Amino acid sequence: MASEPDPTPAEQVARLYEQAESQAAKAGERLVGSQGFASLLGQLAENAAALTRLTNDGMDLVLRNLRVAGRRDVVRLSRQLGRTEDKLERVLQELEQVRDQLAKRDASPPPPAVCSRFSSA
Repeated sequence: MASEPDPTPAEQVARLYEQAESQAAKAGERLVGSQGFASLLGQLAENAAALTRLTNDGMDLVLRNLRVAGRRDVVRLSRQLGRTEDKLERVLQELEQVRDQLAKRDASPPPPAVCSRFSSA
């Protein structure tokens, strides 16, 4: 009977590595497919969002304490600037209308002068 030759140490290591990799892949799939992993992933996302919010609030507080304009201040000033620009535009339109009315009044011929002569006797 012919027996198979013994595998070399390199072949044994490769086979063991493939088996370990296969078992690790199956265990990873079981872990990812479980409800616990989904719950953990959800909590991780919630914590990341909360940490981001806390960081943003903290930076706003630092900027406010340093008397530097923060994001809220810039947004508020932007709105005020927009309202001021709108008001200025309305004032300019009114000014143009007044100028047009003055130009029409100055361009029209003056009304005829009424002359009355009274003679005293």
